[in-house]
Amino acid sequence: MHARGLSLVDLLIGLAIGMIATVVILNMMVMFDTRRRSAAGNAEADIHAAFASAALARELRVAGNGLGPSSALGCVTHRAASGTPTASFPLVPVMITQGSQGLPDTFTMLAAGEQALPAARLIAPYAVGAAVMTLDSTLGIAEGTQLLLHTAGQSECALVGVASVSMGAYTVQPVVASGLLSGVQFPTDSAVQNLGRLRYRRFSVDAQQRLQQESFDAATGAWVTSTRVDSVVNLQLQYGFDTRTGVQTAPFVTLWTDDVIDADPDGQTGDTDDWQRLLAVRFALVVRSPQRREEACDAPTPTWLAGDARGVLVATDISLAHLSQWRCWRYRVLQSEVPLHNQLWRDR
Repeated sequence: MHARGLSLVDLLIGLAIGMIATVVILNMMVMFDTRRRSAAGNAEADIHAAFASAALARELRVAGNGLGPSSALGCVTHRAASGTPTASFPLVPVMITQGSQGLPDTFTMLAAGEQALPAARLIAPYAVGAAVMTLDSTLGIAEGTQLLLHTAGQSECALVGVASVSMGAYTVQPVVASGLLSGVQFPTDSAVQNLGRLRYRRFSVDAQQRLQQESFDAATGAWVTSTRVDSVVNLQLQYGFDTRTGVQTAPFVTLWTDDVIDADPDGQTGDTDDWQRLLAVRFALVVRSPQRREEACDAPTPTWLAGDARGVLVATDISLAHLSQWRCWRYRVLQSEVPLHNQLWRDR
């Protein structure tokens, strides 16, 4: 009589099949979870990159709005006596500070906080520190606004606050910081531009890989910092200049560069005519995914289109050497070219 049922061999075969099936299922689950986390990390990086890019582009499009006549561009604007934090700054729409050895760049932007109106004019000379300023118009000027004083041909401007505006008369009582250009006189017909609440902002990437926005209060001299976007590991920027000689009816960028150049050229770098030829800014944001690479630490070096020594756009590496084990992460690069509309529309 033969016994019926499972033999030891049958049990071992069944156990082996079950173990193989378990391994396959576990492997599929691990692969699915890895891909899910990778997709979620990439999506988060895309969102951060898009949000940061939109924020920077929006500020750059505003840059230069209402900064006064073209001849004022590049003047050294004094708001307080020397030695005070940010006592002086150049009156330019955008100023880029290059990071050393591939570190993130920083840029500041300037714009009026009010609707751009033609500059008023002094109808009597004004000596800085005097209690009364007489203008040909006080339209839009109110207590707390900032006024920019500029005389054509002078390299220095003054920024003063408004304490009050006389009703029924074209006079303003300014708030002048102690020691500000003491005794310097602005003659009749000097431009007085109403900047409102000055829009002076600085953007940078901090050590915690966050895009930071700092807003300057011209009345108090204080910077107020806020975090805009996380996971930003690098920011690279370049100026776009029109370097063609003569007055152009259809301006466009002919050269991209890290630094301000003699765009005229007239032998002087960074003068009014050079800033009038600044038409656009290019930038590249590098955002890191929160998900570490599971495969290997072999992430490629990110690149962007940037002006070379000739000012021609070429593929250029973006250094991430300041990050620890940077090849073990995924990155997104979002680059944009932003026209400075207020420069393009400015009277030349």
